[in-house]
Amino acid sequence: MENQNLEQYLFELEKHLKDLPPSKRSKIVADNHQHILEAREKYPEKSMSEILRDLGSPQKVANHYRLDLGLKTFRPKKHPFLKWFSITVLGSIAIFFAFITVLVWKFTPLAKFDEEEQRVILLGGLIDINGNSGKIKIFDQYQFVENRFTNQFDGSFELTPDMNEILVNFDTGMFTFTTTTSKRASWNCKLQMPPEKDIVSILPHALEINLEAYGGGSCDIEVPVDATLTVVGKDGQINIHEAEFDVMTEFTNGNINWMPNPEVEYSYDIRLQKGLSDSFTSSTLPNAYEVKFYLENGNIRKSRGP
Repeated sequence: MENQNLEQYLFELEKHLKDLPPSKRSKIVADNHQHILEAREKYPEKSMSEILRDLGSPQKVANHYRLDLGLKTFRPKKHPFLKWFSITVLGSIAIFFAFITVLVWKFTPLAKFDEEEQRVILLGGLIDINGNSGKIKIFDQYQFVENRFTNQFDGSFELTPDMNEILVNFDTGMFTFTTTTSKRASWNCKLQMPPEKDIVSILPHALEINLEAYGGGSCDIEVPVDATLTVVGKDGQINIHEAEFDVMTEFTNGNINWMPNPEVEYSYDIRLQKGLSDSFTSSTLPNAYEVKFYLENGNIRKSRGP
């Protein structure tokens, strides 16, 4: 049974990497196979299911490698019929509610107040102020402010040459990243919901801080020099000050505020589907840090530098 679980896990991992060259794909699968076997020997009291659960889902592990290679993360495709059916239904509903909204707007203020959620919605969602998450949406522009949450979560961890990456997953929030000359990564967060012990995981290749299940929040995180920072989420504001490490970010809505170190070289890969972005000039030096910003909707701003 355990061998079946392992074979199925590796099969799913390879499936999520099917567009990679065969040699690269085989190496990734083999490396993870070896990591799993080593974990099995190191923790004999754990079942194979527990080891695989600690490692993360095949899709999650595959997406980490895809980000490292500058590829889009894997997301299951919807059936074409369901996609167009959903578009048709939602489009019809949107037209209907747009008509009703115009009628209501001419006679009454179109506003909704939710004291429990600390949320104000105006003009049918064109303006959405969420006090819990600190998110402000005005038309298609997003802003995030410091929240007042009291669920404190902080800690630190010393990185090693074999595990030199910090992976941050989130749902909604505001994150500030700075460089530290120490080998220890540290974090100071305030969350909407009380944190649990499994919020931090030690993976074979990275330190993972997973905030997806804790709603909104804000974090100040220090990243050691020459480490790799990977940030994946939904709605957020990312502030990065004078990075001396590789950066990869991918999220749906929000802002990226980039404040480069004028004495450090960077190589940029900027992908923005909708919104505004400042211009970035990449260095050709081999020691330049890699900076990859992948954002669907929002703004990518730079305070100074190339």
